[in-house]
Amino acid sequence: MALHPSKSKPLKVALAGAGMISWHHLVGWRSLGERVRLVAVCDPDAAKAAKRADEFSIAKVYRDADAMFAGETIDALDVASPRQTHAAWVEAAAARGIDVLCQKPMTPTLAESHALVQRVEGKSRLMVHENWRFRPWYRELKRWIVAGELGDVILARMAMITSGMLPDASGQRPSLERQPFMQHEERLMIAEVLIHHLDVMRYLCGELRVVGARTAHTIHDVRGETLASIFLETASGAPVEVIGTMAAAGYSSRAPDRLEVVGRKASATFEDSELRLLGSNTERFLLDLEQRERARSGLSSLKLGFNRVQGFYIEVNRSQAAKVPPDFLRRQTVKSAERFITPELKSFEDKVLGARDKALAREKELYESLLDHLTSRLPALQAAASLQWADG
Repeated sequence: MALHPSKSKPLKVALAGAGMISWHHLVGWRSLGERVRLVAVCDPDAAKAAKRADEFSIAKVYRDADAMFAGETIDALDVASPRQTHAAWVEAAAARGIDVLCQKPMTPTLAESHALVQRVEGKSRLMVHENWRFRPWYRELKRWIVAGELGDVILARMAMITSGMLPDASGQRPSLERQPFMQHEERLMIAEVLIHHLDVMRYLCGELRVVGARTAHTIHDVRGETLASIFLETASGAPVEVIGTMAAAGYSSRAPDRLEVVGRKASATFEDSELRLLGSNTERFLLDLEQRERARSGLSSLKLGFNRVQGFYIEVNRSQAAKVPPDFLRRQTVKSAERFITPELKSFEDKVLGARDKALAREKELYESLLDHLTSRLPALQAAASLQWADG
């Protein structure tokens, strides 16, 4: 939803729904500072509404939608209530000319969504809130794909695997502690959880066609499916898979997503909160850049190099250093040469080398953590080994 910076008055926003997800919405609105004023929150549970109002300094609390619309002047309504109530909220706001930001999914079914759009068309602006595609790592990956860094995508997979529906050490089920409604949600994994991942894949790979899907109910007292696998394909026929479960023994209750995108030129992964570019045409790019910069500058001694301290650099003999182009930025002086970097080479370094170094640092961190863990238990391990040796 667009804000209008030309208006002197702040946008007056009301919130429908005060459940767990509403906190994230309100943080987003608050980050816009003086451009937005949160005027009211409405929820049938007055205690929840009052809690959100207190947390975010919202003046008015309502339990009834009609009362809120009658009592407030509202520019935009943020709908974060259960999906079964979305259509009623959207229609009520549109009838009053109020713009709407509606949490996903817009309605329980696609047919209902099409019908709702037709009913409110032209009355106000309507946007469905699907925010995962705006996360910075997915935006960066999309930029790589558009720039041709990966080449044509030939395979993509995304997984969300957690133990959130299984009892933890305290006997609690973390996912249900955070969002109790999930226990009774009829369409849990696909419509409530993996809808995020499906949208990310559409964002990265373009429109997708569903080839097949499988679901399973693995927890007896959870109404909806707790495991799902969806197989899709791109317009060019490349396979795309989205899988998920919240009943994976041994996994974290809030494990980060895993993503793999395989292209004809390179691949990309997102794992353990790190985005990595793999098998890219680094060598070809550097050779091409070296040839282009040598031709542009007319410097016969120009060559590209790399070291772990300075990173990538363009080296020129000291006798020719005064002739470098204006966009050559000095990086290092060595015995018989000067080393420079250009904006193009710096951008390449940040994208490729930065991701690689972060990945190596993470691997080192995990290895050292494992060593510390084993060292602290070394006496017990030695004792166990001694007992086994004695028994043998």
